[in-house]
Amino acid sequence: MAEQTDALTRLVQEHVGDGRPLTVRAFAERAIDPESGRSISKSTAGNLAKGHQVKITPEVLRAIAAGLGVPLTAVQAAAIQQYVGIIVDDPFGVGPGDDDAVVRVAHDPEVTAADMPATRRFLDEARRDAEGA
Repeated sequence: MAEQTDALTRLVQEHVGDGRPLTVRAFAERAIDPESGRSISKSTAGNLAKGHQVKITPEVLRAIAAGLGVPLTAVQAAAIQQYVGIIVDDPFGVGPGDDDAVVRVAHDPEVTAADMPATRRFLDEARRDAEGA
């Protein structure tokens, strides 16, 4: 498996810090999980911006998304890449269909669409089944 990256750190740093839209304090004040009401501390916000590891939970990820003002899926994908070492993306370039379904595959960053013929066949078969239904 490929080396882990700093995807979540980079996502936070795009929005937080000197010359960015948010200060660490402003990020921490906005970072409240809309489901549970839990917030992250200014210390945690600073640690995220500095690239230090923090304890990741669903509540923390939702709070980060709220604090940054970005989609939760972007924060989840960045956290998966940074903490687990896999990426979640569309290696096949499948656009939304009539039902707006979007393909996402979790895979090693070194694996390409060409390395996943069985996955491609599965997606093609699922699309044919959906069209025939």
